[in-house]
Amino acid sequence: MKYISESYNQTRHLGRQLAAGCRGGEVLCLYGDLGSGKTTFIQGLINFFLPGKRILSPTFIIVRHYYAIHPSIKNIYHVDLYRTSKIEEIIDTGISEFIQKPDNIIVAVEWADKLAHILPARRIDVNFSILSANKRGIKIDRI
Repeated sequence: MKYISESYNQTRHLGRQLAAGCRGGEVLCLYGDLGSGKTTFIQGLINFFLPGKRILSPTFIIVRHYYAIHPSIKNIYHVDLYRTSKIEEIIDTGISEFIQKPDNIIVAVEWADKLAHILPARRIDVNFSILSANKRGIKIDRI
């Protein structure tokens, strides 16, 4: 599915829409340049499960863990691999363990391509592109 977002709020709303269809065990892999809307999308997604929660990018800490109050979603992991450069750093996040749990949503943000060797065959790829100052292309593929 392809979408055009013309604002911050539209990008957040698209994240909430995707979250509404999640049942647990989804792995979301986000790709795109800096400033393309990945974190904004994730904010909407996580706010679907935790309304009003302030969502910050885990750029410096790599992983943020949120406890969800939902019948089938217990944990949400927001992962940002932008600052990782070695496979050991990625493995140390524990991502390979929590990808396998069906009551988790894993949000592999910014630079999921660094996970290529451990990505599950079933996942949701979300590609972001900058079309103009306020316009973003967002393509969602269920693999």
